[in-house]
Parts: sequence; structure tokens; C-alpha cells
Amino acid sequence: MAALLAAVMGLGACASGMGGEPLTPSQRALRDRTERYNETMGTGIAAGAIAGAILGALIGASTSNSRDRGNAMAAGAGLGLVAGAALGGGTGYYIAERNERYASREQGAQARLEAAQREAADLARTAALAEQVAAENERRIGELSRRIRTGEADAAALRREAATARADLDLMRRGEAQAQRVEGAMRSDAAQTGDRRLAAEADRVAASRAQLRDSADRLSRALQQAPAA
Repeated sequence: MAALLAAVMGLGACASGMGGEPLTPSQRALRDRTERYNETMGTGIAAGAIAGAILGALIGASTSNSRDRGNAMAAGAGLGLVAGAALGGGTGYYIAERNERYASREQGAQARLEAAQREAADLARTAALAEQVAAENERRIGELSRRIRTGEADAAALRREAATARADLDLMRRGEAQAQRVEGAMRSDAAQTGDRRLAAEADRVAASRAQLRDSADRLSRALQQAPAA
């Protein structure tokens, strides 16, 4: 349990340039945004994991035989830790807000709308950064590819550049997946409540998701077209 909890807490570690190349301001900003989200997500994972472990241990404690009870408690706690981590790790601003309880429906609706606006704005900034980072990578990879063909650069330089670009690509794909989860939650709530403002925020998230996908696809093509390093 302790080892697994340490592992899930470590998911909040920040991404860095895998090739050891200096990062551009846009790349650093994209990593900073991802790191801040991962810190929030890691807190949710830890809380969910601890709660799941306790619940699993309690379920195991219901076994009548004393020896089996000890084994069942350990197994139940382990399974609860994994399940709790999985449930606790998928939260962003909006999804976390959905789990809160408020004195009135109006207060809850307003809190969810504000969380949706915050999440949509955050994803829009992330998508804009991703587009800029994709363009920068595309230029650098293209220039290095040209210089390799003319003998002005070696394959090692391209390998370093490609490693950093692949780390950028992973951040974009993760951002796209988060946007998809948030958009689904917003659309579900908007359909249930008829809140057009929430539906509009879901549309903003959908636009950011499409921008993240396009940036990731653009960077993926650039990597595929580069000469073998």
C-alpha cells in the first residue's frame, strides 16, 4: 500500500525536455500548466487512494474467519487503493466541483458555472500554447532535417530535438483527453439542467479540444516526416 501510494503521489512530477535541449518560453509555459494540473490531480489521487484503501480494508474485515480476515483486509485495502486512485485522479476544476454539495440548487448551479468558465479559460490558454509549441517544433525539426541532408548537422542533434518534441506531443494528447472528459461532464449537466450558459462553456472546451488535437496531429506529422535519426 505504501509503495503504491508513493507511486501515485509521484504522478504530479513535472515534464521536462527529454532530449536535454533548452526549452523555449512556450514549451516551458506548456509544462508549467501541465505541472499545475498534475499537482491538483495528484491531490485527488492521494485522497481517493486513501479513502479507497480504508473502504477496502473495512470490507475485508467483514470476513468471519480470523486468518482469512487478515488476508482479506490486506487484499481489500490494496484493491481499494487502486480503485480510489483511479477515481480520484480524473478530476479537474469542473469535475471536482460537481462532487461538492451546496445548500441550494441555485448555489450549486452558480458554482458549477464558475468552475466551467475557469476550466474553459484554462484549456483555451493551454490549446493556444500547444499550437505555438507545435509550430516551433515543426520549424526546428524541418531546419534540422534540411541541415542533416546537406551535411551541416548530425543525427544526434535530431534525436535530441525529436525527444523533446515527443514529450510536447504527449502533453498535447493528455490535454486533449482532459478536455474530452470535461466537455462530456459539462454537456451531461447542461442537458439535465437546461443551462445554456453551461452548454456554451462546453462549446468553448470543444474548440480547445479540437485545437489541441490539431496541434498534436501537426507535430506528429512533423516527427514522422523527419529523416531517421
